Amino acid sequence: MKFRMIFIALAALLCLASCSDDDSGIQLTEDEVTGDIITGKQIVINTLTTYTDSGSKVNVNGAKGKVSVTSSDDSVAKVSCSSNESEKEIYVSGVSEGNATITVTDSDGNSAILKVEVKNWTARWKIYRTMYVVNRKCLVEGVSSEDSAAIAADAIENDKFYKYYTFRTPTNNPFGVITKRLTITDSEGNTRMEGVLNIQQNADNTEVWYLLPFKDYRAVILATFYSDGESIFKDVTDNYKKTYPHIKKVELQAICAIEELEPDK
Repeated sequence: MKFRMIFIALAALLCLASCSDDDSGIQLTEDEVTGDIITGKQIVINTLTTYTDSGSKVNVNGAKGKVSVTSSDDSVAKVSCSSNESEKEIYVSGVSEGNATITVTDSDGNSAILKVEVKNWTARWKIYRTMYVVNRKCLVEGVSSEDSAAIAADAIENDKFYKYYTFRTPTNNPFGVITKRLTITDSEGNTRMEGVLNIQQNADNTEVWYLLPFKDYRAVILATFYSDGESIFKDVTDNYKKTYPHIKKVELQAICAIEELEPDK
């Protein structure tokens, strides 16, 4: 009889502990991805790896009421909550290489910890081509010869900061989507422009390049370029319309060479 009572007491304690875990614990999860399929399942996590050019969504399960989140180091990883309280999601954005601790708290005071490692974005991209500018020309239409010369000189001078055009593709591409990244740097290796590259192929084998921002690539086009494989063309007419209302065209041609490796920085 005594043994039976002890057994019942132990069973009750185990049940109480189990119920307590289910009712008050916050669990952080990520959506499971197998190959190129989001399975609908969630994986419990207490660590997360992200990159300096991107962010990650983390699901918050078991939280009561409103969720708040903090980062131990905003210079490494920034965090925010979904604007829709019912979604119970947080977003972690990589800022710089390093480690940070994310703390998620609900309105009852329950909390969960997520250890985050932020890696440099170059860890997941590989270079497949670099074009570098060796000469420039400028075509100007619709103004006098004197104005044409002045505009061409100004356009070429302003373009000198765009020296290297480095193209990358992901080292790991589970979804099979062809993504290209373009980084434009000056002769000192400073980044002047960077983004996702959307390439449109024309019937004459020329290409139109649309450079889009990483964080919200649907929002705006950073720049549009045209290429015949050897030169990069830019229409910079709008830069001169205010001063020269009758101008028709200002097209800058950057004549390029190609190298296989990233230029020395």
